[in-house]
Amino acid sequence: MPTKLLTERADIECLVNTFYDNVRADPRIGYMFNHLKGKHWQAHLEKMYRFWESNIFDVESYQGNPMLTHIKLHNRQPMSEAMFSVWLEHWQTTVKQLFHGENADKAIFRATTIKDLMQQRVLTDELPMFMQRIRPTKG
Repeated sequence: MPTKLLTERADIECLVNTFYDNVRADPRIGYMFNHLKGKHWQAHLEKMYRFWESNIFDVESYQGNPMLTHIKLHNRQPMSEAMFSVWLEHWQTTVKQLFHGENADKAIFRATTIKDLMQQRVLTDELPMFMQRIRPTKG
C-alpha cells in the first residue's frame, strides 16, 4: 500500500507523469498522443498539471475547455468508449500505486466523472447548442 498522501503540486506532477508514461506505452490508446512532441508535449503536461491541481485541490490554476479539445480531437482521430475505459483504468491504477487518502480518492472520483461526461459528449450528438457547430455534419 502506498504511504504517500496526495498533498501538493509535486505530487500532481508525479501522478501525471507516471500516468502518461503508462498511457503512452499502451498500444490501445498511446498512439493518440503521438502528435505531441518536444515543447508541445511539455506544454500538454503543464496543462494537465494545472487541470488536475484544479480538480483535486480546488484551486483556480487551470483555464481551458477540455470538452471542446476532445471533440475536436475526436473529429480528427475517432475515439471509442473502450478508449475512455482504458484511460480511466490507467488513471485509477496509477493513483492507487502512488497515493492513498482523501485526495487520492477524489482524484479517482473526478476522473470517473470526467470519463463519463467526456464519453457522453464526445461520442454522441448530445451537445449543448453552442457546441453543436463544431461537430461535422453527417453526410
